[in-house]
Formats: sequence, C-alpha cells, structure tokens
Amino acid sequence: MEITDTRKELCVCGGHLKKLYDSPIRVSAPYAPQDEVWTCQVCAKFFMKTWRAGNIDYYTEKADYVAVFDELKPALKFCLSCKGARETNNPVYFRQPMCTKCFILKEWEEKCTRREVEKKFPSDTELSNFLAGMRAFDDRSYTEALEKLKPFAEMGFALAEYKLGEIFEKDYEDRQNLPLALEWFSKSARRCFSQAFLKIGKLFSENHKIGINLSEAYKWFNLGAYFGEFQCVAARDNMATKLSHEEVLQAQEESVFELRKYWNSSDLRRRIADTLKKEYGELEGTFRYASVLEGTAFQTFTLEYRESEKLYRSLAEDRYTPAMCRLGEKLARGSGIPANLDEAAQWLSAAISRDYLPAIDFAWSEVCAGSALQLEREWLKERFLEQIENGDAKAMYSWGTINFKGRGVAENFEEAHKWLNLAQYFGVKLPRPSPLETIEREISFDQLERTLKATQKWLEDHQGKIRSIAKDLRNLRDRVMTAGTGKWFILGESFHYGGEGYLRHVMLAYGCFDLAHKAGESAASSRLEYLKRILTSARIDNAVNMTADFAKTGKVPGSS
Repeated sequence: MEITDTRKELCVCGGHLKKLYDSPIRVSAPYAPQDEVWTCQVCAKFFMKTWRAGNIDYYTEKADYVAVFDELKPALKFCLSCKGARETNNPVYFRQPMCTKCFILKEWEEKCTRREVEKKFPSDTELSNFLAGMRAFDDRSYTEALEKLKPFAEMGFALAEYKLGEIFEKDYEDRQNLPLALEWFSKSARRCFSQAFLKIGKLFSENHKIGINLSEAYKWFNLGAYFGEFQCVAARDNMATKLSHEEVLQAQEESVFELRKYWNSSDLRRRIADTLKKEYGELEGTFRYASVLEGTAFQTFTLEYRESEKLYRSLAEDRYTPAMCRLGEKLARGSGIPANLDEAAQWLSAAISRDYLPAIDFAWSEVCAGSALQLEREWLKERFLEQIENGDAKAMYSWGTINFKGRGVAENFEEAHKWLNLAQYFGVKLPRPSPLETIEREISFDQLERTLKATQKWLEDHQGKIRSIAKDLRNLRDRVMTAGTGKWFILGESFHYGGEGYLRHVMLAYGCFDLAHKAGESAASSRLEYLKRILTSARIDNAVNMTADFAKTGKVPGSS
C-alpha cells in the first residue's frame, strides 16, 4: 500500500492551509489515513482532506491512497465548532457548518466584539429562549417561533432574521408577507448569512408577487456563491442560461459593486490576487486569479467575466502561453465571452506553435467534434507525435485516450494500450478502473502480446534520447540479478499494476507471482488466481517460460 500526501498544503488562492483537527467522521476508505479539517489563512475557506483510492487489491481491500482537499460543504454531518452531530439543515457561520447552539454563541461573541451587546455570552434564559424558538420552527409551531425569535431578529441576529423571513415567505398560519420576508432575508444577508442570498435570489427568479427580475436573481446568487452557499452556484448557472451575455456581465458588475459597498471587510479578492502573485510570480499569479474570477478554480466565488477576460487578454498579449490557450478556448466555445472562431484559432495556433500540450489537446477535441475552428487535423497530429517523441507523458496519455475512444482517428486498442502503458511508465496516474484492463478484455491475447513487444521496443529505441529509460532498464536488470527470492512478489505487483519505471505486463506479472509462490509467498496465490482469468492455460506456460528467461537476463522479452 502506497500513501501519497500532498506536496504542499496550498489553497487555490495561494494561501497556506492550516490543519484544525482530525475529522470526527470518516469519509475515506477504511485503510486510508484519517480525514482532516483544514482552513486557508487567506480566503478563509474550509477544506476536508480526504484520501482517494487507486490500485485497489480486491482480495485484501487495500489500495494506494492520494490526499486531496475538497471545499467543505454545508451538508457536513458534524459541527465544526463543538464536533457534535449536526443535521443537514443546520446553519453555516462564515463558511463554517455549525449546530444551532454553536451558531448563536459564535454570533453573540462576534456582536460583543463589535460592542453591539454588552455580554460576551447570552444568559441561560436568552439561550434557552432562542433554542426554544428554533425547535418551535422545526415543529411547525410558527406562532411560538415568531414570539421567541423576533426579539433576537430585532437585535440583529442573522439566524433569527433568516427564520423570520422563512415564516413570512410561506403561507404559515396565514402570515405570508413576501415584502416583509424579503426585508428579513436582506437583513440576514447583510450579516453574511449565506442561505439568505439563495432565498432572495429565488424570490426574484420565481415569485411573481415580488416581481420577476432574473438579473437581480443572478446578482444575489453570485453573491451567495461568494459567501459559500453551494446551491447558489447551480442556481447562478441556471440563471445565466436565461439571460443575454450583456445581462450576465451587468449582473456580475452589480454583484461586485454590492460586495464592495456592503461587505467590504469580507471582500478578499484583492488579497487573493496579491497572494497568488507573491506565491507564483506576476504572470502565473495573474493567470490563476483570472481563473478564480471565471469560476474554474473555486466552486464558490463571485464571477466577474469582464475582469477575467481583461486579465487573460493582457497576459496573452504579453505572450504568456497558458493565457493564449485559455483565451482561445473561451473564444472557441463562447465561455464567458462571445464566441469568435477566427480569433480563437489565432490564439490557439500561437500556443500550439510553442508546443503547449493543453492547446493541442483542446484544438484536436474541437476539430474532431465538428467545430468550424480553422486548424488542420494533420498539423495537430504532428504536434502530438512530436511531443510524444520527446518523452512527454501527458501527450502519450492524450494520444492513448484518443486511440482508445476513436476520437478523430480509427479506434485502435493496440495503439491505445501502448501509449497509455508508456504514459503510466513515465509517471501519469491512470484513472480507476484502469483503461489498460478494459482494453485487455477487448483484444485477443496475440494482440496484447504484440502491443507489449512494441511498447518495450519503443523504450529500448529511445533510451539514448531519454536518459531515464536507460537508468530504469539498468535498475530493473540489477534488481532481477540480485540474490534472494523476496524480490519476485514485489516485481509481480509492479508488472501487474504498472507504474513509474514499470510497464503493465500481465505475462511477466504471472511469472513473477509464480516464482514467489514457489518460494513460499502465500499472498501470491490470490494474484495467480486473478491473472488466470486473463491468461489461458496455454499462455500460462508461455508466461512461466518468458519469466524464466527474464530471470536469467534481467531483460524484458521483446527487447532487442
């Protein structure tokens, strides 16, 4: 089992992440390390560090694990403050999912800091009344809820204001008063209560009694996303489909204006931009900030397409290749800016001429999908193959996937297996389940044997050009020729799964496990049983003989 931790705990805003504590609940698989809760020092977002599994051994249920950071969602099952159990309809305090009691205590303490209340904590009676009002609301006793919560709403407590908005929004006991509901929701939103933004947006987008105003709805959804309400992200995307491009841009500008006017102390965008430039340099930092503004970095953030386009154009005109590519992509698809295929082709061509693989990959996908983008397919293919010839693992992966899916070329599983296997050899982690396993179920054994030989030959032919290959082949030979039988099981796993410095080679995997089994390694039995499903009985003998030659020479069969 291999554990791959993150190299550096950096948020997408460039800020350093700080661990708060181990998660009280477990999200990752049983054998993975403990999940953890982290927060960013710059953007104040919270993250759950979890572990994604790969190379799963279905006999032992163990796997390789890679650490990932996911933005914390409001549906978190425990309170971030007291770590106690939490219902999914509980509130969120400045992006921190909390139970109702912790929320009011946090809010009260914050009010004391601002000198809006004298005491740092509510009295037992005040706390009891507030919680009783919340229980009454949950029990649909709205008269009691209104009576208990209104004093707190009038004192400016966001959760109480929000609940009063809900009482007046619905026809609870003939109390519906939509203007009053909007007023209470607006007060709650002014205090950064993220769920209130969603309510206001829905009132403007769905309720004719208030007056349908889709631009206004987009504005509130955009603000709600900034303050961490995940439902606002989907609602904003849906609203954008109902507005013209200019209306979207105008609504975004109004969002930014409102953010500066009413929530200036919570506007961290300039701080994020400066942090990214400090961490990554002026060009890449600006590029990353532009991706934040267009919504491709954070899940929850206020969008500002016009400013994002301005930054991309400035970088592209300074000949910053990633910006040329991204601007070309946006122009080709009309993503955030009006589509312009001629200009898109110009920027993409410039990036492709600089051997920028993402631009080659994107252009190929667009052309093969029938886009009118004026780029020649053969030229793009040549750029792919040139990158591959230079040992670019990501280009190998892309070209392997293209052959696997028949995207722009005839479907060719042998070629797909070869390039995906090489991509993995050079360090690309393939998705799970591995496409190599899928291909092996689809092709004949003769085809598999042919592609394995072709793959090994490519490595041998390029060892003079790519230094790491010669080193890997030499290390493999030295490893095989060392004394002792303990090496065979480990080598079997290396050839079974493939990985950096190792091709996936099921015949050698079987032979190595067979040698390990004969040496008394009990764990090899399950591996042999699994591989027998792939190899026929005739091929098993072939695999054993092939591995015997490999054990004598340290050279993978098929080599020159």
